[in-house]
Amino acid sequence: MADPRLLSQGVTAERVLHEKGFPHLHVRAYGQHLVIYTQEGDEHWNRARLTSLQNDQYQLGMTDRRGKWEPTPFMGTLAELLSMLVEDFAFVLAPA
Repeated sequence: MADPRLLSQGVTAERVLHEKGFPHLHVRAYGQHLVIYTQEGDEHWNRARLTSLQNDQYQLGMTDRRGKWEPTPFMGTLAELLSMLVEDFAFVLAPA
């Protein structure tokens, strides 16, 4: 079961993404991760992952073309990484 703090952060992240023009995205807490994904019918595609670190910091990961998680060197607060995703990596968040 996910950390209750991460569950709350996931709700916040999904709301922020919807407000920034990405209503097709969903966020779920999984272990120490917030997984950002799209869903069509019964299928879902992972887009990005924010891994919880210490002191309210996260590390950004993204999936490659095969759906395998790849870490990035980017770390920051939830707000910082969501802004980075929307502004610099919007292509990762695009609908399938």
